Amino acid sequence: MAYIERELEKKIIPLLEGKRGLFILGARQVGKTTLLKRLMNLVGREKSLYYDLEIPSNLAIFSRPIEAMVARLRLDRGQNTERTFVFLDEVQYAGDLSKTLKIMVDHYSEEFKFVMTGSSALQIKHNFSESLVGRKEIMVLHPLSFAEFCLFKGEDKIAPYLNLPLSENNPLLTLTDRLEALLGEYIIYGGFPEVVNQSGKKRKIELLNDIVSSYVLKDIKHILRLEKIQELNKMIALLARSIGKEINISELSRNVGLHRETVDKYLITLEESFIISILRPFTSNLEKELRKMPKIYLTDTGIRNMLSNNFSELDTRADRGELVENIFYLNLLRNKELTASLGYWKTKGGKEVDFVAEDGGKIHAYEVKYSQAKASDFSSFKQSYPQAGCSTVRFNYRYKHGELPLWQIPQP
Repeated sequence: MAYIERELEKKIIPLLEGKRGLFILGARQVGKTTLLKRLMNLVGREKSLYYDLEIPSNLAIFSRPIEAMVARLRLDRGQNTERTFVFLDEVQYAGDLSKTLKIMVDHYSEEFKFVMTGSSALQIKHNFSESLVGRKEIMVLHPLSFAEFCLFKGEDKIAPYLNLPLSENNPLLTLTDRLEALLGEYIIYGGFPEVVNQSGKKRKIELLNDIVSSYVLKDIKHILRLEKIQELNKMIALLARSIGKEINISELSRNVGLHRETVDKYLITLEESFIISILRPFTSNLEKELRKMPKIYLTDTGIRNMLSNNFSELDTRADRGELVENIFYLNLLRNKELTASLGYWKTKGGKEVDFVAEDGGKIHAYEVKYSQAKASDFSSFKQSYPQAGCSTVRFNYRYKHGELPLWQIPQP
């Protein structure tokens, strides 16, 4: 299959010219290695060195004193006299490389540029200390967006129009049945590239099971140094069934039989490993607003359905509202300007808005609906934030002022 460009690629390419170390973070199997190989082709294979740090012999190179490591890099690059790009895959296995990277950026940046991937932001934060402030760039590779999903599916008539400004003349409005079928598949099986590339339901589920058992749980067990993972498995399953709902951490700890502090540690690890994302309440400290309980979303709905053991068609499911809400949340995460201040809004009286984003003092609220039957009520929110913009997001979108399609990434 021909390489299909990822949306993140356009943001990464300008960073290759700078001297800072570049980290590309994301979940296992999300396409980080494929993206690295693509970057190697773009800068030139003759100017590239690639090391998978899960291989002990590669890892040993970067455990050496700096002079010995530089000598090895010079040996490996052969006759190339231009700046060499050093691509390190799964850098969390390297331990504390912060001093090494600091020296390379400060003294060898004209000769070497480091580009690194990692699947554990927590370990990378621990291993790459504050001494790298101003010496690193961090980008996150998510599972496929819906536009990328359509490209992977060969839907060339759809993908180019997905993020065009909305209007009654948008060509996609004549393809709503096909759009909804694609969205349904995307929501059920998620956006992991290898899963998307499979045509059969059985094979998709097998791959999702492999990702969960061989990568997700294995990595979390390694990071937390767990001998037994029964409680962790139970906790992840409970979280998967609770997407879009407020999570009482004390109640969760009782249900899984773990101390509150342990649950907090597990939640942080799951988030920093790109398995879950935690959404906290949006508040301006108004007395009537709730400020405590977070909500949990999965970073891929295919993984969520694997953990819930439910791959039924979307229109037959009782949890379809939660799933489309999860998808829109992932769309919000892809827009850094919106993610900087993002939360859900709820009053003590029970009035609620699914998502509130703030950027530069401008506030926008979003309510996500599966069908056309339900209307959104922003009246209570507008009483507290009269200047805010408000939009209803729909799965089965038909052009209407003030509404957005689930398939479009919102702009600030």
